[in-house]
Amino acid sequence: MMRRPMVDYLFEIDGDLAVPTELTRGGWSDDAQHGSPPAGLLARAIEAVPTASPMQVVRFTVDLFRPVPLRPLTIETEIVRDGRRIQIVDAWLLTGGRRLGRATALRIRVADVADPGELGGNNRFWPAFEVKPDSLQPLDWRGFFGESDELARFHIDALEICSVDDSFVSGGPGESWFRVRPTLVAGEKMTPFQLAALTSDLANGNSQALDPKQWLYVNPDITLYLHRLPEGEWIGMRSAVDQEPQGIGVNENVVYDLSGRFGHINQAQLLERR
Repeated sequence: MMRRPMVDYLFEIDGDLAVPTELTRGGWSDDAQHGSPPAGLLARAIEAVPTASPMQVVRFTVDLFRPVPLRPLTIETEIVRDGRRIQIVDAWLLTGGRRLGRATALRIRVADVADPGELGGNNRFWPAFEVKPDSLQPLDWRGFFGESDELARFHIDALEICSVDDSFVSGGPGESWFRVRPTLVAGEKMTPFQLAALTSDLANGNSQALDPKQWLYVNPDITLYLHRLPEGEWIGMRSAVDQEPQGIGVNENVVYDLSGRFGHINQAQLLERR
């Protein structure tokens, strides 16, 4: 019988520890987290680092050195470069003193420098989604990876996925909307940057071009660029991937909210037969 999670958050904070719930579990392993919850946790830590002036994260890069277990995590942050216009912050993800991954963020000062009509842009090359999530049915894809359906998993139980033409579960470019059901941390409202970071690892699935029952296409990194922060609870994504016989892939993704594009994502892929 399928067991449903009873919590509405991904992590619970206990002192310096972030204790994961079962909702953080991924699809590649029953004992490891999906890449999205650690990305969200790193974003939260970076957001807490003080700045000399109001700033926004414009580039957020995550490198995962090894699978992130379902065990309590700690985060250490360091300001690498500080200033009133630009700040660079590193955040390290650890368990039991062992480094599991790192995030680097570039923050740029926020100021009123021009009227919107004065600024250029090429958004005509990135048209808004024609299909909105309210016209789509949520995707039912439990067992898509061939995994046990008795365990809670982030990509199934923590998400509502509305995919255009089922592209999220079929080979080829993906066009999907995502809504996160739980909050990132118990007792806290998720911020727009945390939501953008938390959903950024979904690009790998949205660009899928290989049968996950036959192949692993694990992404060891995420790079998210934001020219503005998302608004609302829905994150839209258009994704495609290039994959080569030597076992390397790179996916490209444009991310939207209901108002339009707010950034883009790139990820590397490690390809292996199961």
